Amino acid sequence: MKYEDIVNKNIDNMFFHYTNKDNLDSIFKKGLIPRIGKNASFIETSEKVFFTKGAKGILVLVDVWIKWLVLRPKNNFIYGVGAFLMQQRWFPKIIIDILWSNWIKSESRTKRACKKLNKVLDKSVFLSLALEKNIDYKEEDIDEVKQRTFRKDWLDYIYSYDKGLINKKMDYWNMHTLTGKVIEPSKIRLVRLKEKTNANEILKYIVKNTNYDLDELPFLNEYKSKYLS
Repeated sequence: MKYEDIVNKNIDNMFFHYTNKDNLDSIFKKGLIPRIGKNASFIETSEKVFFTKGAKGILVLVDVWIKWLVLRPKNNFIYGVGAFLMQQRWFPKIIIDILWSNWIKSESRTKRACKKLNKVLDKSVFLSLALEKNIDYKEEDIDEVKQRTFRKDWLDYIYSYDKGLINKKMDYWNMHTLTGKVIEPSKIRLVRLKEKTNANEILKYIVKNTNYDLDELPFLNEYKSKYLS
């Protein structure tokens, strides 16, 4: 297993992927295998490996994940039905507006989402990927979700960072490999902070050493106050 120590390192141009620590043996033997994960079911249409760029990418991604968990129904069947209805133009917008206006302001849903992500990150690690442009990924690649028929109001909310939906290209915080591309073990390093590899510890270090305005990431700020202090 090879390591990438991030202490005092400029990581703005590095590529990161997080995964459950139980996957490490398989990853360092077989590489990162493209797939459609549970949370991408009904959303993505092709198998890819997702990753994010730099410290800013990690911070935005965490904010997105908490926001997503706040809005995601706990029941998988309801989630699947909801994902289908979100693509139907005939589905009444007022129903979504009522749900979202209540859910997104709900302290209990935000608290539950942060707690769930904390459990995930406590069992996870970050990987550093030495990816090659036009071999492993293409910067101009399209984000499949942006070009599907999901309601624009939903997409505007999820992609409410930087350029948002100005173009259909993938964003720095939500990048992906070419469809079906396996990331070889030789291109993978386990990120560590001295001897620590826990994803929450890595995130805590990045939060404390970033120049990014965290006020622009309210869900990350909430998570920080509870789990990164």
